[in-house]
Amino acid sequence: MEKNNSELYQLISKLDWQINMGVEAMVEEKNNNSPDIEKVKINKGELSKLDIYQKMNTLPLQEELDLSKILQQGIDKCLTLEKLKNYMLDFDGCDLKKTATQLVFSDGNPKSNIMIIGEAPGAEEDRQGKPFCGASGKLLDKMLASINLDRKTVYITNVIPWRPPGNRTPNENEISLMKPFLMRHIELVAPKILLAVGGSASKAILDIEGGILRHRGIWKDIRLSNSLTIPTMATLHPAYLLRAPNQKKLAWEDLKSIRTKLQHLND
Repeated sequence: MEKNNSELYQLISKLDWQINMGVEAMVEEKNNNSPDIEKVKINKGELSKLDIYQKMNTLPLQEELDLSKILQQGIDKCLTLEKLKNYMLDFDGCDLKKTATQLVFSDGNPKSNIMIIGEAPGAEEDRQGKPFCGASGKLLDKMLASINLDRKTVYITNVIPWRPPGNRTPNENEISLMKPFLMRHIELVAPKILLAVGGSASKAILDIEGGILRHRGIWKDIRLSNSLTIPTMATLHPAYLLRAPNQKKLAWEDLKSIRTKLQHLND
C-alpha cells in the first residue's frame, strides 16, 4: 500500500518531532503474520529528515511504524494542563500549525464542573489566542448567562487548537490526529459535565454519525482511559445559531437541560 505525499509528510514530521523530544525507541512489527514486536533504537540527532524518509520507504506498511503509540505515551506523561499545553506547542505533526498564528489552548476556569468543547479557532480566536472570542463567542456568553454561567464558572477548549485556513471545517484526519490531546485535556480537567458544541466536536467526543440536529439535547456517558465517566451532551454551535436564529429555541432547551443537570450534581 503506497502512502500519499500528505500522509508521508505528516508521518515524517511526527517522527522527527519525537526524535527531537528525546525518544529513543519506536515500536516496529516484524511482519504482518507475527504478533511479535521488536524495539528499534533511535538516538537523538542520529537521523535527519532524509534518513527518516529513506527508512520509512523500506517499510511495507505505515502500521509497522507505530508512531501513535509513541505519541500517546508522551501525552500520558503530561500530568498538568501546563505540561500538556507545552507538549502541544512543541508538536509539529499537524499541518494546521504552519498556517495558524498561535495555539488556542483554553479559556475559563479549569476547576469548573462544566467543560465546553468547540470545533476549532476562527480568525478572531487565532488573533487573541482564546476560544470563542469572536461573534459566536459573544453569543455563547449570552447563552451561558441565561443559565447563570460565565467564563469564570466554565472551562472552554476546542477539538482542534489551530485555526484551519479560511475557517474551514477540520477534516477527519486532523480531528483523529488531535483527539488524543483532547481526551487527555478532558482527563486533566475532570469535569462533571461535558458540552460538545457543534457537529465536529460532537462527532469527535461521542463518535456519532449524521447531523447534529439528530443528536443534540441527548445525554450520553463517555468513559475515559482513567475510568472516569462523564455525562456529555451535544448542542448547536453559536455560529450555526447566528445563521439560523429560528433554531435558538432548541439551544434554549439544551441550556435548560444543562442547568437541571448541574443542579442535580450540586444537590
